[in-house]
Amino acid sequence: MKRSNCSLYRRYTPQPPLGAFVACLWYSEGLQGTHERERLLPNGESGIVFDLREGSSQPRPNSDCFDGLCDQASYFDAVFCGARTDSFLLDTSKQERVIGIQFRPGGAYPFLGMPASEAANATYSLADLWPRETPLIREALLEAPTVDAKFAVLEAALLARFRPESISHPAVAYAVNHLGGRFQNIRVGDVADRAGLSSRRLIDLFREQTGLTPKAFHRVRRFQHVLQALRARSVENWAALASYTGYFDQAHFIHDFRRFSGMTPGEYLIAATPHLNHVPLK
Repeated sequence: MKRSNCSLYRRYTPQPPLGAFVACLWYSEGLQGTHERERLLPNGESGIVFDLREGSSQPRPNSDCFDGLCDQASYFDAVFCGARTDSFLLDTSKQERVIGIQFRPGGAYPFLGMPASEAANATYSLADLWPRETPLIREALLEAPTVDAKFAVLEAALLARFRPESISHPAVAYAVNHLGGRFQNIRVGDVADRAGLSSRRLIDLFREQTGLTPKAFHRVRRFQHVLQALRARSVENWAALASYTGYFDQAHFIHDFRRFSGMTPGEYLIAATPHLNHVPLK
């Protein structure tokens, strides 16, 4: 539990079987006010967010985006955010009280009822995906008296939606593990060979169950390792950091960083907070 400026943030890791698919459940309260917007960086994972403000329902967003960034998460009582390869904006001024589910890579697939690729790089009203369950889950969350009770509501909802027959194909699980490794330059064809599939078959299965292609996932996860390295090391030479994190050269490193974050590594370091993928904007 973390408290600062009258705020509350908690995380909880579910027990099996959910723990294999869900990285954490989280709850945030009273964090609004420090900044109005923040940039959320891609990590190859998907998630669900419930707005727990009373009467917080908003109209559907239009398709207009500014500079490729859409603040869609504030338009609904509950949203599903697919795995992304780009950053987008969140309106934190409206995040008075929110609770969410962070899935592991490919972890949302057994709960969706559709290919994860249909939700990639997009944010949907959860009611469009779970039309019967969403209002009932949110009502139960609002009535739950404690944060632990709210986490129990989410666990029960996930277990009710869980489809064991839709768990990741073994080859997809193998590819997620190897393509998400630290600073490794791995060919998708080599991973497919080791998994006993053709490259095309692996790509199709991987997109269906994670939302991304194997190559895109590998690049996003390498970007995540770069963020971790930026926090852990005193950066004096960008070319050395590029080599350390598996890039061909500094130009390749900077290009990928800007592609995924919308900023340079130096700009990220100036604005960074303890939350790796949340960058406040004034």
